Amino acid sequence: MDTLKEKHSEPANIHEFERIAEEKLKASKNSLWSYIIKASGDRQTYDESMRAFKRYFLQPQVLTLREKPSTWTIVLGNPIRIPICISPVAGQASVIEGGDALTGDAAAKAGTLMVFSSSSSMKIEDFGKVVPRGLFWAQTDLYRDKKSILNIVRNAEGLGFKALVITVDTPVEFMASSGKSDIGDEVDTTETNGAPKKDGEKKECKGCGPTDDTPWQPKTCCAKNETFCMATWQDLAWLKSETKLPIVLKGILTAKAARRAVTAGIDGIIVSAHGGRQLDGVPPPLMALPEVVEAVKGSGVEVYMDGGVRSGSDVFKAMALGARAVFVGRPALWALAVNGGEGVRRMLRIFEDEFTSTMAMCGCQQIRDIDSSFVKHESQFRY
Repeated sequence: MDTLKEKHSEPANIHEFERIAEEKLKASKNSLWSYIIKASGDRQTYDESMRAFKRYFLQPQVLTLREKPSTWTIVLGNPIRIPICISPVAGQASVIEGGDALTGDAAAKAGTLMVFSSSSSMKIEDFGKVVPRGLFWAQTDLYRDKKSILNIVRNAEGLGFKALVITVDTPVEFMASSGKSDIGDEVDTTETNGAPKKDGEKKECKGCGPTDDTPWQPKTCCAKNETFCMATWQDLAWLKSETKLPIVLKGILTAKAARRAVTAGIDGIIVSAHGGRQLDGVPPPLMALPEVVEAVKGSGVEVYMDGGVRSGSDVFKAMALGARAVFVGRPALWALAVNGGEGVRRMLRIFEDEFTSTMAMCGCQQIRDIDSSFVKHESQFRY
């Protein structure tokens, strides 16, 4: 039988993962593909997030390498074998059954970090049982109902997760480029680990909130109002008082916000534009990265980047501009669609091979050798 798997050879790069995933999902779950690729507004931030990498050129050194480069680095005190990590991503179980666990297992086998999403359709405690070994952080929003947050936090603490990632760029629901909200009928982002998410057609809150003794339950009509909430720095201070886990803020793009985060005592920042799915017109993360790095310099706050990373060369450029590691989201979904957990493992191997080759060609033996001298913006060249 002429199947897509038979028609396609193994993807050789991340763009091939995207192409094959598109063909497969359009043939079987078209609205799921629409969900994955949608972006807000006229897609300016989404498109520029990838173009930004093309505006930087590598500046290789020569005759400096004695052996194969080492890609090991450390994030919040934990070693990882490659500085390519998995972002918190919704819809993995819609791509393939057990998608979150498959991705977590692939990340663990690759020796890297995965952030478990509070939008997962898998309970966080079940994830911990299925994927007991690996380096994981837990993502949550600052929900109005604090029992929802604490349910995730306590599970993360008990399961040995090493940090909390707080998404800070979703105060209201965005509008996708189609003018519709970004949840397709075939996408399951219903919360089942104690915090709420959208539930299909249920849009209005009708008083079905939690009791004093229970957190939000999945498939409640209050889900939407909880998900997009206008949290404050005071809410973050409350969370810090409730846990000893390191806290990483995801969604910071300016020096001003970064300095405020330092004052608030957070431990890390993921420079991110939410995959171009929230406020359109903000700078691509790579462009925002240098000013955030400069703003937290000397504070001990670690800076990572998420957005538009499609190659090992992109990883190198982000690290040259100050990122300690990068995170990828959509590539993980594409890889799951192409070949499940093995697809994710191959996707990470491709990133690793490309990144290692870029390090070698640029003359970097260790991660610490990578700095801004290895990249130059196109504006610095005279044509």
